[in-house]
Amino acid sequence: MIRSSQHTLKFSNISKRDNLSIFRKEYILATKAFVNYIWNNGYSWKDKDNNIQEFNIKDNKLDLPSMLTSDIIEKSNLDTILTGRALKCCLTQIAGLINASVEKQRKRLYMLDKFKKEGKTKKKLDKLIKKIKQNIPQKPNCDRVNIELNSICCSYQKIDSKEFDGFLRLTSITKTKLDIKIPIKHTGHSKKMSSRGTLKASFLIRNNSVDFRWEIPDMPKKQNGITVGADQGMLDVLNMSDRQITPKQDIHGHSLSSILDKLCRKKKNSIAFGKAQDHRKNFINWSINSLDFSNICKVNLERIWNIGYKNPTSKKMSHWTNTLIRDKVESICEQNGVQLVHQSSTYRSQRCSECGIVRKSNRKGKVYTCDNCGLIEDADYNASKNHEISLPEIPYDFRNLNMNKKGFFWLESGLFSLDGRSLQSLL
Repeated sequence: MIRSSQHTLKFSNISKRDNLSIFRKEYILATKAFVNYIWNNGYSWKDKDNNIQEFNIKDNKLDLPSMLTSDIIEKSNLDTILTGRALKCCLTQIAGLINASVEKQRKRLYMLDKFKKEGKTKKKLDKLIKKIKQNIPQKPNCDRVNIELNSICCSYQKIDSKEFDGFLRLTSITKTKLDIKIPIKHTGHSKKMSSRGTLKASFLIRNNSVDFRWEIPDMPKKQNGITVGADQGMLDVLNMSDRQITPKQDIHGHSLSSILDKLCRKKKNSIAFGKAQDHRKNFINWSINSLDFSNICKVNLERIWNIGYKNPTSKKMSHWTNTLIRDKVESICEQNGVQLVHQSSTYRSQRCSECGIVRKSNRKGKVYTCDNCGLIEDADYNASKNHEISLPEIPYDFRNLNMNKKGFFWLESGLFSLDGRSLQSLL
């Protein structure tokens, strides 16, 4: 697995920062020129079977190789002080940028071909074609692109010093022979990464920091331990079925809810908004780090998607990012050799973990009250208990029946009505 560590550039002197600024401006200009050329003119190449392939936005030909040839430099008429090595790194980076911007549309086109081969109905085809026409890929914005360099023009050199641990040397990057040595001081996190893995020869240089990438050996999955369910939330970041809950506040009195309130007050894309986003991420990481995974061998985490689809959420809820929680839990599980399973969250918060009845009215805010068996429990803990056990999947068509309003039993043996009749025929 690949992990990263961030290192500040504040130890660099003014001369080094000025040289880095010159290089950054030239790199961004080159990135813009290459993206504009490929986006407007397309790109052709030969695959491994020597067949000519083409990337063309207008014709919906969206396959682009991860490695681009250097002939684009001449075709784009780029006048730059960057060396061929730096431009090669730039071409590799823009291939990733363009592929990311067309990925969703490429998947839609793939599904359209699949539907045609399977003989899907005209209604389904028309719906997908309409979505393809409405979602035309947008050209990547390269105004604030970060510099991504590899070993051909960037290397890390350790030194024996009390002040710094080493230098990140940028060489052969411009025709004016700029040679920039950025002093690096390792953090506790990077020291931990260096003791567990090896440093990769790929570096991401931002405005005020540089990212190191570490290749960490995969931990063998645990064979012994307990299985727990985990429920994500806005008041409690993570609530687990072994009664572990993330801290509600840090030592400064901040909670996830108060940070989301702060995000609501900030103007989007402002510096203050960016700092609030970093605060949110740091709080989530800190709170999940406080949990103990030593005796856990498997985590069943609720899968959340389309949270605001056809049901607009509040401004505060729109700033709650479940992907940050998910990514941190995945990282923790990888580091501790814990198996992670993503489970559908459908009806899990409405199900009683004691008797198995599913009824929408039982879940009211932070409290779950079962009107069948009398259970009164924290709603998030109740949901995590439901994630802990293996329950049969509920099909989409069954959900459309809205049986959760009246109520039904969802047990490990199947779905049953309130009078005990099996609902297998409705699945």
